[in-house]
Amino acid sequence: MTRPLVALAGSVEHIDDVAHVAVREVYVRALEEVSGCGVVVFPGPGPYLVDTLDRFDGLVFGGHQTDVLPHWYGGEPRPEPGDPARDQVALTMLPAALRAGVPVLGICRGLQELNVALGGTLRDLPNDDHREDLTRPRDQQYLPAHPVQLAEGGLLRRLLGRPAVAVNTLHHQAVDRLAPGVRVEATCADGVVEAVSLVDDSPWCLGVQWHPEWYAATDPVSVAIFDEFGAAARQRAGAAR
Repeated sequence: MTRPLVALAGSVEHIDDVAHVAVREVYVRALEEVSGCGVVVFPGPGPYLVDTLDRFDGLVFGGHQTDVLPHWYGGEPRPEPGDPARDQVALTMLPAALRAGVPVLGICRGLQELNVALGGTLRDLPNDDHREDLTRPRDQQYLPAHPVQLAEGGLLRRLLGRPAVAVNTLHHQAVDRLAPGVRVEATCADGVVEAVSLVDDSPWCLGVQWHPEWYAATDPVSVAIFDEFGAAARQRAGAAR
């Protein structure tokens, strides 16, 4: 069977004063090797983007250093860097993809984009409990750091078959007001929303606040998430053909 084709959102990064559309290679590797998908990186906003959705079997928004600009959800201005082009892509493409039945996976910033795109808000976390420890080597920053409780009857609880799992934590913002039609899939002990999905489960949609891509091939939780996303993409590809 032909591999399903998924679109991975890029972010604008400036190198030598030239704008580049960039993604971390670990996302591509996870989607290719664990989800079993072909990957296309799509750039900043353009009127043609929504018109290309029918060519894809899945849509992925990964994490990045930048935050969703607060004016999109009525928040106060903040000093952290933004990426207006990435914001516009997310706010345009995510609702369109869900209306079109395209499976969606959001990771870290991607979860936050999903919530804002569907009408929710974000908040700054009051302390550093969820930030990565920058004194540790990069690989260690992505190791499990705390447990999350999985909602009974939710997608993750059904997928993983247990009430709690350990995940990494590398973020300083989180969901505040949940968007309409979105349900909480996982929470941390301090109440931070760690994962969300759609209330009606159609199409397949999951957002996680942690980073499953770093150890996608070896961490059982990460393997399950990327495997399930790949299955949803293959199902859509098969139906399209």
